[in-house]
Amino acid sequence: MDGKFGSRDRVQASTPMRCPVCDRELEDTLVRDIGGVTANLFWQVHAGRCPEHGWFQTEVISRPPREIFPVNKPFGAARRVVVDGREVFSFPTVWDSLPREQQRARVDPLDARYWQIDRSRGEHEVY
Repeated sequence: MDGKFGSRDRVQASTPMRCPVCDRELEDTLVRDIGGVTANLFWQVHAGRCPEHGWFQTEVISRPPREIFPVNKPFGAARRVVVDGREVFSFPTVWDSLPREQQRARVDPLDARYWQIDRSRGEHEVY
């Protein structure tokens, strides 16, 4: 897998992202650093594969991600996922549920607490 990705990609990198369907640790993880585009921004894309549910990815821009997306391959297009008979296009994180004033506070964008899926909100369905 190493030969397919450029120097800004870290293969088998540590990521707080877990499978949003079953909460399993992801395999074949990749982290792409995009940070040089905008001065002083921590900007990354995290991707990983669940053996049962496929590839997922999210974008981190100086804050934890708001949602995690099912994708067809790392850094690829969104894909269809069916969970409990419902088609889902994204999974909202705990970070997205926090009040806006808490989201303005400085936090570690890689703090795993904020990457957990907010099951109280359900998944974002395709209508």
